Amino acid sequence: MTTSEPIDIHAHYKKGDKQTSGTVGYLDAGQDQVLKEVWIKLLAHFENTKDTPIKVEKSLVKNSGLAKAGISTSDTEAVEKWYTDNTDEVKEIKNQLVCDKLYLDGNRDIIVPSTFKPLFGDSADTRTFSNAFWQATMRFHSPDSYVLKFVRASGWDTDKAFARIRSSIERRITQEIDRLMWEGDTTQHNGVTQNGMCLHVGNDRLGSPVFIVTVRQNSPKLRSEANAEKLAAYALEKAAQLSRKYGEEALIVYDFAGFKLENVDLGFTKLIVTTLQELYPLTFTATLLFVNSWLFSGFWRAIRGWLDPAIAQRTVVVKDVQTLENFVDRSQIPVEMGGQNKYEYSYVYPTKEGNAKMFDTEGRQAAEAEFAAAVSAFVEQTKSWIDGSGPATHDAKLRSQAAAAFDTASANLDPFIRAQFYDERV
Repeated sequence: MTTSEPIDIHAHYKKGDKQTSGTVGYLDAGQDQVLKEVWIKLLAHFENTKDTPIKVEKSLVKNSGLAKAGISTSDTEAVEKWYTDNTDEVKEIKNQLVCDKLYLDGNRDIIVPSTFKPLFGDSADTRTFSNAFWQATMRFHSPDSYVLKFVRASGWDTDKAFARIRSSIERRITQEIDRLMWEGDTTQHNGVTQNGMCLHVGNDRLGSPVFIVTVRQNSPKLRSEANAEKLAAYALEKAAQLSRKYGEEALIVYDFAGFKLENVDLGFTKLIVTTLQELYPLTFTATLLFVNSWLFSGFWRAIRGWLDPAIAQRTVVVKDVQTLENFVDRSQIPVEMGGQNKYEYSYVYPTKEGNAKMFDTEGRQAAEAEFAAAVSAFVEQTKSWIDGSGPATHDAKLRSQAAAAFDTASANLDPFIRAQFYDERV
């Protein structure tokens, strides 16, 4: 059986090259066979579950005031009455969402369409496994890349990889990740968006985007548990999607400068770790812990046991800017961390204009039809590749062409099914 090799993350950054072994275009015969075996299991599961959709049971979106009350944003009279009756509650920092802040400030625009429409005609309360799978793969240039993330993280064990993919897709469905991205910033906690706790700031030495999490900005007392779970899911999915144009990987840096007891939140931290491992294996080339706080050693002892081997060997404790420079050029490191990047964060609220394509019904239908055709073509070429009915090089070429069509269709569909990110507004 093909097994994964230990990763020397320092060596990769020193050489300035990304890991290619075990990725699309760099598979040996054994790895190629494992990939085929996982696809065999996936295609069979698509067929076996096509008539048994999975229920949305733990939606991360339906905890907003309007959603709980069953009020559509298009019902202006009901919306106005709800805000009149609940003004004091939504003014509280702990409860206030971006949509609440916009409304209270007099912005009554509907930022995203009031009716959420899942892909391929799925109902609002259920999703089929295959539909959710194909939407999850959209952030990759090839569906193989998505599958291989789980395969590599599972040590090239076919059964473990399939089990992890299945669990990941089922979690995406039950938590309604597709709708979370549809709503975008509007249902995020307003205080968190204002302080910029998680930001995309520059790129690393491999060309991947750098996401900096300023841990001192985390204040459990100022947000609800439900908003914390929603934040973790949204921030990680956003980072994963933004990494698409940079080679499908990113670097995440946790800045512990000024870290205090009031910032300690083990529950939230464990939620981030489990979400990373279950939904985004090997999405981040490395996780850097930039440390200058005496509290960190105790915090680290508490969390390091939660890391699976794939993440643990990519996690590095960094104690000074000189070490951080091994991963990120000083020109890309923020000034407050000892670098030269004078990046200043100022939150820009979402607008209806920024999400214009989400309101274009005909454009959405055309883009979705293109995507459905691309999925169908990729599936057919994958079946041919598995069967080995034609010359290997011929099958590989046709499948590569199908993946390229899938990539184009994914990019075309994307702005119709999710709200614009802050990073795309500035």
